[in-house]
Amino acid sequence: MEERVVTADVCVKMIKKGRIINLQVDYMKIVHIFAGKIYSFQFDNETENELRRNIKLWNDAQYIYRFLKDNKNDIPGNSTIERIAKLISDDSYKLYSLLYQLAVDETQTLETLFKQLNNSEYQYTLLSYRKARRNYLRLYALKIDADCFVITGGAIKLTQFMEDRSHTNREILKLNRCKAFLNENGVIDADSFYEFLNEQL
Repeated sequence: MEERVVTADVCVKMIKKGRIINLQVDYMKIVHIFAGKIYSFQFDNETENELRRNIKLWNDAQYIYRFLKDNKNDIPGNSTIERIAKLISDDSYKLYSLLYQLAVDETQTLETLFKQLNNSEYQYTLLSYRKARRNYLRLYALKIDADCFVITGGAIKLTQFMEDRSHTNREILKLNRCKAFLNENGVIDADSFYEFLNEQL
């Protein structure tokens, strides 16, 4: 199922129409996660990086039940809040474990997990938008190279397209802003990415 990507200018129009909440990420930093291969953005309005923040949310039973109740109209007719809540909790552990296993396994690359966000993308694109998925869970990232990704956020995705709901729309904005941040700091390939990280130290 393709996850349609909305560009930054379209997002601005959607904000003006009230279809998407605004996003302020004026300051951000990049945090190392695993094996020099997985990194995550951390925004100034958050106390934790995006990977850790989402994994914690997906293991918070109260948050999950509240989210599913607020979005009950998006739950498939053959399922229930209780069933999806358990699936989310189980899948968060499995997704995190797979992320770690691929990061430390020298025989595999993370690209086997992080697929193109836009299924029509077939050629190499610098800082391309990527998704790691397990059932209803998504981790969104920018690709540095075949074995290095920077996580920009995550979501519980119950609808077909990201622009269908405000919380997934928000992830598009974060992808756009994080890519712009790297571009503004001269990141054009893996070498310039690691140079930029060294400058942050």
